[in-house]
Amino acid sequence: MTNAKSVTRYFHGSNRGLKVGEYILPPLVAGRDSLANHGAHKVCRKDRVYVSVAQTDAQGFACRSENKDPVVYEVEPEGELEADPDCASGVSFACEKAKIVAVHKISGKNIKKARKEILARLHRNAKEAR
Repeated sequence: MTNAKSVTRYFHGSNRGLKVGEYILPPLVAGRDSLANHGAHKVCRKDRVYVSVAQTDAQGFACRSENKDPVVYEVEPEGELEADPDCASGVSFACEKAKIVAVHKISGKNIKKARKEILARLHRNAKEAR
């Protein structure tokens, strides 16, 4: 029998530019744009960093069209970890800040695939809204 502890891994998708050991700060602190500025203000707080236990979800957020060089940061959340009210699956959380422990590259093929899926979802939502 081993005493190995299960360690939860957390991920955050964004633009390349930060390094291991640096922090991802909330948009309000970092002076960056937020999804809250684009219609998600009821479910997205500017004073929180959003992380996911699903690397694929972080990759999807990283691949949004405004991110020119998307990557997935593996992070250690700091401060209280709060459930993301916009995520019914329970894989997304909010925290005060997150320390970068690794940077994961996203292949060009996966970036194109994710952006295609995002566009398809936007088109479906627009049709349903009519």
